[in-house]
Amino acid sequence: MRIALDLTSTPKSKTGIGRYMLGLLKGLQEVDDENEYLLFAQDDDLDGFGVYKDNFKFIPCSSKTLRKQWVRIIWEQVVFPWRLRKAKADVLLCPNYSMPYPVRFVHHKMAVVNAFHDMAYFMFPELYIGWKREIFKWYIKRSARSTDKIITISENSKEDIPKFCKPKNKDITVTYMGVKEDFFEGAPADDVTLAKYRITGEYIYYVGTLEPRKNVKGLISGYRLLPKETRDKYKLVITGKKGWFYDELFSMVNKDPELRENVIFTGFVDDEDMIPLLKRASAFAYVSLYEGFGIPVAEAMAAGVPCVTSNRSSMKEIAEGYGFLADPDSAESIRGQLKAALETSKDSDKIKSAQEHARMFTWKACAEGTIKAFSEACGRRAS
Repeated sequence: MRIALDLTSTPKSKTGIGRYMLGLLKGLQEVDDENEYLLFAQDDDLDGFGVYKDNFKFIPCSSKTLRKQWVRIIWEQVVFPWRLRKAKADVLLCPNYSMPYPVRFVHHKMAVVNAFHDMAYFMFPELYIGWKREIFKWYIKRSARSTDKIITISENSKEDIPKFCKPKNKDITVTYMGVKEDFFEGAPADDVTLAKYRITGEYIYYVGTLEPRKNVKGLISGYRLLPKETRDKYKLVITGKKGWFYDELFSMVNKDPELRENVIFTGFVDDEDMIPLLKRASAFAYVSLYEGFGIPVAEAMAAGVPCVTSNRSSMKEIAEGYGFLADPDSAESIRGQLKAALETSKDSDKIKSAQEHARMFTWKACAEGTIKAFSEACGRRAS
């Protein structure tokens, strides 16, 4: 097969969809020497995907235009279908809900596989900027009717998808995301790395974009309920790039003298420092309102760190029996699970079993499931 991957919507800082595609490419290169991969990517990021195999070839696209979101949307519908036809692609993977809809007329023999990560735009519409929410809801409904195969990243998302759209192919495939080996084997951060981010002493760690669905406000509220001596001993370190509706978080911390000295915002941190910072943490907290998978939860378990997460959606699916599950709507529940996590030794059976559980999430398995989905989509298209 000639397999096209649309990487043009992937940001240079590999979060969210970018982290998914980076891991998937790693897995595909591990398992596939036969198929040919055509990687449509912006030309300022060709070194950012870890590509090393000869059967994976970049088709550069102009970053000067495509880094502008509205231009990329137009390019996807007007230019991309013709480039796919010229490349003679057999199947296209679209990783971010949308797809080049005119391709059905321009290159109708090509199959399309679409990755639907979650249904957050429908389930929590109030947490998104209006125009972005509405365009993605339209994408999801339209793509579901057009794509030959949908893949998703958890059983929970598989159950949610048919509630909000009508897939042409109801046989949805689950391909769990994977965890890099560095999370299992890497060393904790040294004092020099801590100083780089103004961290002193022990800390609770969060990693994720600063946007409402991640419920960082709820995490801070739960942390605020811990006794002062606990907060003085354990800082709350928040790592992640600014998303949207994040100003309230900084205001919340700056206005409260009980938080101002103990909550640290590091901004985005790349894996070189983020993984050691995670492994050095006394506990990890990720009490999102909703996730398609929740890769930071699996990564924290792999790192051997007590993990506090939400008792709903895919986070419960991933961490039940291994993590400390809190009600993300209850600051008191979050406080209680933070306390329990901080009282749990990293050498305990619970944390060791969580680390072993995290080994089931591999990019190799994700890649194998995705290749199978490519073949099924091509078969459906040809029938």
